Amino acid sequence: MSQSSYSTAAGNELQPMAGSRRQELAHKVEYDSNSPRNGPNGRAFGGPGMAELFARRLKDRRSITPDQALAHMCKVMMGTGMLSLPLAFKHSGLWLGMALLPVLCAICIYCTRQLVYAQHYIGYVKSQQKMDYANVMRAAVELGPAWIREKGYLFKQIVNINMFVAQLGFCAVYFVFMADNLKQFFDQTSSIHISQAGWIGLLLIPILALCTIRELRALAPLAAIANVVYIVAVCIVLHQLFSNLQSSDSVPSIGRWEDLPLFFGTVMFAFEGVAVVLPIENEMDEPIHFITANGVLNTSCFLVLILYATVGFFGYLRFGDAVADTITLNLPQTTFYQTIKVMFVSCVMVSYPLQFYVPMERIEKWIHRKIVPARQEFLIYFVRFGLVIITCLVAELIPHLALFISLVGSIASTSLTLVFPPVIELLCYYSRDQLTYRIWLRNIILLCIAVLGFATGTYASLKDIIKAFGQQ
Repeated sequence: MSQSSYSTAAGNELQPMAGSRRQELAHKVEYDSNSPRNGPNGRAFGGPGMAELFARRLKDRRSITPDQALAHMCKVMMGTGMLSLPLAFKHSGLWLGMALLPVLCAICIYCTRQLVYAQHYIGYVKSQQKMDYANVMRAAVELGPAWIREKGYLFKQIVNINMFVAQLGFCAVYFVFMADNLKQFFDQTSSIHISQAGWIGLLLIPILALCTIRELRALAPLAAIANVVYIVAVCIVLHQLFSNLQSSDSVPSIGRWEDLPLFFGTVMFAFEGVAVVLPIENEMDEPIHFITANGVLNTSCFLVLILYATVGFFGYLRFGDAVADTITLNLPQTTFYQTIKVMFVSCVMVSYPLQFYVPMERIEKWIHRKIVPARQEFLIYFVRFGLVIITCLVAELIPHLALFISLVGSIASTSLTLVFPPVIELLCYYSRDQLTYRIWLRNIILLCIAVLGFATGTYASLKDIIKAFGQQ
């Protein structure tokens, strides 16, 4: 983008608040725990109603409509993670995976709603219409207990680091996915034989070109086209899956318990949209349409869940234990189905700049604030190209797609989706002196699930990655 989406006259930086100033701002919103507008399940964090918290923003050239926001959300989540879900079902077992997938989806949606409501609650308190994830965390910490209040900047950087790891990890996975599919396509349809590493290097050229696009609005037409192509490709794959199904008795209903962490990591990677939720929501001039019951967030997650469950369940049922890291590698060796792989590659290529948008938005904001205008454009493009090259090099170093997906999902996606939002909500309720037993209980449960998944998923992924390198 030519300038930060969140820039204001004051730079939109959240300054640390002294005690009296904090109390003044914290009590700007009267909180009523019995109010029907209380929390992320469709209710707000205090006295103001939905119309006040989600007030209409001034429309500008960067504003996007709800339809455009829905296209972005669906495109971001319909990526490589979805195509690896049949392997996730192999780790969990057919029916256990079918039961756990909606549960994890519901938890992810709930935590994402926590984050969106917290952003608007804190924004209302601070009279700011747009805030990014890291500054939401910073402001929540500064509204928290006295012993943690001065550590807002530290927590902001912790979120930023996780955001960078997650988004750049996604981008590196995209390189591996595209290289695997292009290699198989050309190996089986032509005399061109290039190694996986060679394809990763060649893909660097079009990815660098796409990452010169700096505005979400400019990416919207590409995202919409990619969504259509992706849906067509998925429908063709599903038709192939349904054409020769095995009996459900041919695969385990419940997998090995030691493999469940890999299921968790893969599913968390598949729900990879949390980092772009606030950037997309902040671009909407009518943010109320993002959070309502039939709004952008719920609708996109519901549609994607149906697709996830269908691909995961029937993909594993079709190929059984022979299922590959991504289901595209299991397609028949015919020209028609090999062409489908190219369709998927083109769609994933469009997803790359969408994922890349999040870390670059933060970097561009810093550049506009700290660097003299004459040097800003050069530095922005230098950093853009440098980060793309870094993700390419990471893909070269860890070319094992399934294990890489599980590792990124267990570490970065879990922190952003399941750890930080409950912490932010607890701090927001603390600022209102409304930390009830029920609020503590639900957020502690969420945090326990997150820590368990983080620890076991990371351990299992690293163990298998080390084992895979040892066998090379």
